[in-house]
Amino acid sequence: MITIEKQTEQGAAQQAPAPASEQVTTRPDTRTWLAERISTETAVLMGATWYVLFLVATGLEPQASGSEPAWAAALSFVFLGLLAVTAIGLLVRRRWGLLASLGAAGLFTAFAVACPTTGHHAVGAWWFGQMACVFALVGASAYALRRPAADGSS
Repeated sequence: MITIEKQTEQGAAQQAPAPASEQVTTRPDTRTWLAERISTETAVLMGATWYVLFLVATGLEPQASGSEPAWAAALSFVFLGLLAVTAIGLLVRRRWGLLASLGAAGLFTAFAVACPTTGHHAVGAWWFGQMACVFALVGASAYALRRPAADGSS
């Protein structure tokens, strides 16, 4: 016990608090953060990622074995709207386009999960490939959203 207490006291003495004069960096408010510009590289890579993975994911789907639920048809319009907002956001190189990308990828994931559970498609090996594509879209969108702004401000 004595050895542990002495080591704890020594460790506490070595970790001196930061001086009050050091400036603490804060995050910008959400509106400012979403309006930040993203790099051309990020915008182009996210657009290409969506193009390739969307085509692969939808190309893997077999012919439908059941009817599409009405709620899924309605949410498809929301998904198309999110894709349009994503495309516009990437074209103008704003961070809100990446947030729309993350939302669209999340909704695409929900569709991929709902497809076999509602009886629209039968579960098969195609489903695992589609899930890999939609999870890759979620991951790429989240990663791109966390990258610093094009001017390096965040």
